[in-house]
Amino acid sequence: MKIAISSDSTLAIKQAEGKQLGIYILPLNVIVDGEEFHDDVTIDLDKLMPMMRSNSRVTTSTPTPFEIEEYFDKIFAEGYDHVIHFTISGSLSSMPQLFEVQTEEKWPGKVTVLDSRSVCYYMAEHVLTAKKMVDEGASVDEVVEVFNGRKGSEDIIFLPESLTFLKNGGRVSPTVAALGNLIGMVPVLGFVNGTIEKIGTTRNVKKTLHENAKRLVKIGYDPKEWNLNIVHFDISQKTKDLIRRVVEDYLGEYDVKYSQLSINVAAHTGPGTFGFGMSKKVGVK
Repeated sequence: MKIAISSDSTLAIKQAEGKQLGIYILPLNVIVDGEEFHDDVTIDLDKLMPMMRSNSRVTTSTPTPFEIEEYFDKIFAEGYDHVIHFTISGSLSSMPQLFEVQTEEKWPGKVTVLDSRSVCYYMAEHVLTAKKMVDEGASVDEVVEVFNGRKGSEDIIFLPESLTFLKNGGRVSPTVAALGNLIGMVPVLGFVNGTIEKIGTTRNVKKTLHENAKRLVKIGYDPKEWNLNIVHFDISQKTKDLIRRVVEDYLGEYDVKYSQLSINVAAHTGPGTFGFGMSKKVGVK
């Protein structure tokens, strides 16, 4: 059986790299001041950043039924018998259900939709594991079994630069955002059960990052099986230096992966956001 590996662009791998890897990537929709763009086709983070810095209204939307149908038709036209498609976490979007319904109606039994329960490069590691397995001759069921053992394993915190962009997206009230920004308070966001939730607040990002690094060390993640993954969007040099020092002080034995936020996460958390945490390496079951 010829199996294709597919994902929406939440995995933060660009279209060109996806083609090199043999992974199909469905661009997500980003709406800026009422104008619709497609991730890594008509917009990217470099273009989005000044729009957000100038307080443009940024939202995201699911692909249309036509876009979904056209996308899978092209994959099957290349001779594939089955597609394994990964979506953004179902706790953040309705995409898993949308894709399950539409693909089962149009291509019954030929598309396996997997809710990644993840975002950004953390999600990419699940997709890359599936691709590696398929290339080695694994069946659909074997890929699903390994994925089920990996999903939800990430241990991540996200730290936005301010509350402004969470306010713009309706995730905090204008009053809370104004007060928080006035006193320099930022939320600490945890990736919990497939969703990004507020797990605390801080006025001292340096202290919070050091405490989280100590916590990761105490847990004792095996460097042979886990990567330290850092995702970011337009962070300052000061923040980059802080992250580097924390890695050197506490987590130097781990392979460190740096990548940009996926655009749909960036659209809600805003420039200046970074994520910091552990995820299973590609191929680890």
